[in-house]
Amino acid sequence: MNRRATKRITEDTREEFNKLRENLSRHLEAGADVDQERWRLVNHAPTLVVAKTQLLLDTLLNYLMEDAIAALADAPTAVKNEFYDLDLQSRIKESFSLEPESLEFSFDPRVIAGGVATGVTASVGVLMTALLLSGLIPRLVGGAAILVASAAAFRIAHTATASTALQRLRNEVNDYVTQSEQQVSSWLENVEEYFVTAFEEFQDGGKRAKEEIA
Repeated sequence: MNRRATKRITEDTREEFNKLRENLSRHLEAGADVDQERWRLVNHAPTLVVAKTQLLLDTLLNYLMEDAIAALADAPTAVKNEFYDLDLQSRIKESFSLEPESLEFSFDPRVIAGGVATGVTASVGVLMTALLLSGLIPRLVGGAAILVASAAAFRIAHTATASTALQRLRNEVNDYVTQSEQQVSSWLENVEEYFVTAFEEFQDGGKRAKEEIA
């Protein structure tokens, strides 16, 4: 059996996952809402991987059937019908399934930066309150001022690191697509090996039958 399917499906896999990268990158352009995109991509990206996997599986099975039919070009019609009766495509779809990896993100750098800024502001505020103020009322006023300043510091730091957070999100999504491509490629290799082995066993069975008749 000519293994043309191998090269063809490798090229198709690369092409489909490049399309997937382009699709996802459109949602991560400058100015994208990082929180919204993180939430959306957790569910959306694995769904797209599943769709690509099913497409590539059907494509691979079509290639393999073409190679098998070409190998049986000179075989009697009865032999060809016996091969079709094996219904390898349905058997493979029932036996092979792929659960895509989940998309997980690292800790948001904006939260880290905001936490650091808040902590610094609060520490300075507490120190200044202790040094400059006395009495219950001034301390309450100072404490309220610390809370306001800390909240402002968090928002400023959170916003300032938005571009860093977006770039990290891009990197993590790209890593996820690359890992998914490797996972799907390996899975398709197993599908191909199963099909080829079944076809070779079919051919060997036919040869043995001819030898027994002879």
